[in-house]
Amino acid sequence: MGATFLLVINFAIGLSFAIAFLALAWRSPVTLSRWCAAGFLAASATVTAEALSPVIPSVRLTSTLSFSMLMLALTLLAAGLVRHYRARARIGWLFAIAIAASLFNTFVLVDEPRGQPLNAFGYQGPFALMTAIGAGAILLLSPRRPIDLVLATVLALSALQFVAKAAIAVATRTGPGVKAYLSSDYAFYSQTAGGILSLLLGIALIGLVAVEVMAAASQRMRRDELSGMLTRGAFLEAVGERLARAPRGMPMALIMCDLDHFKQINDGFGHAAGDAVIRAVGANLIALAGDDGLCGRIGGEEFCVLLPDCGAVAAQIYVDAMRGLNAMTAIPLLPKEQRVTASFGVAITDRDEAVEAAMRRADLALYAAKSAGRDGWRLAPLAPDTALGEPGLGLAG
Repeated sequence: MGATFLLVINFAIGLSFAIAFLALAWRSPVTLSRWCAAGFLAASATVTAEALSPVIPSVRLTSTLSFSMLMLALTLLAAGLVRHYRARARIGWLFAIAIAASLFNTFVLVDEPRGQPLNAFGYQGPFALMTAIGAGAILLLSPRRPIDLVLATVLALSALQFVAKAAIAVATRTGPGVKAYLSSDYAFYSQTAGGILSLLLGIALIGLVAVEVMAAASQRMRRDELSGMLTRGAFLEAVGERLARAPRGMPMALIMCDLDHFKQINDGFGHAAGDAVIRAVGANLIALAGDDGLCGRIGGEEFCVLLPDCGAVAAQIYVDAMRGLNAMTAIPLLPKEQRVTASFGVAITDRDEAVEAAMRRADLALYAAKSAGRDGWRLAPLAPDTALGEPGLGLAG
């Protein structure tokens, strides 16, 4: 009766976590929730098969259902973790292991005497292997945050528990048959240990999903939804970090960009057209900046770009390419002949200059470009407190 009660408890645990992860998957972009929901549903099916073992006529069928569902549950969790930490990782080999283990159990282990090493370790070994793979994937692929390490620990304990179950069955030579499972002390131990570890595993996985959801929300707050760029605060923070890590003497170009006559676009064609311009110009700036560049929207129609390892000549090439790309970009809701232009201010800086000072120089250069008639650029004089050279006159383009 005790083992039957624990089966009911474990079924409730599995089903509750499955429902919780389904709810998270409905609202969350973290795909791990879907893998976890499927895994705990399969675990619930495992408990159901074990509970119905007295009324299932075939011992082979009972063993196949119980083993295969638990193997599927653990494989889904391991595959979900691998894909969570490395989105394009191959996971087919995990399911190949699960299928091979299930076939081996159905056609070989069922006919082996209970409590013998082949039967005990052959049955529990694949479970231990799959949970160990999950723990190893976390240690190898994750950033090893506290929640990652907690989850890896729970999976490692689960792997040890499966090995311990096999060792106990061999040591006592009393591994129960499938039909006698529910009335055995072995079942009581198995369901107790399994229930505790399932509870810990579910809590740890929910903790991981919660951490990722909060990280995604924080990342969205750092991004301007319209342009796809960093917000002003996030951009300034990222620039400060990038400058602090840069090698001494390496030049960086801080480029301010302001759309010309943007108010006229809003007044003449509507704010939807203005939004389309912001979206298109933002996409152009990001595309030309490449993976190493930082792009931020720091005002209504004002942007800023940081290009690492970039001197005055390379910065001029970037600005000229940007002007040409803007001229060729068709903007939705604007007439085909309507040309979008921008003015640019360029400041060459390095790690020795404060971010605010570099921004101020770039802004003054931008103001000079707009005063000179717009659709051009100005290069700010070098700051005297950098290691890039002596201050010079600004250049124009």
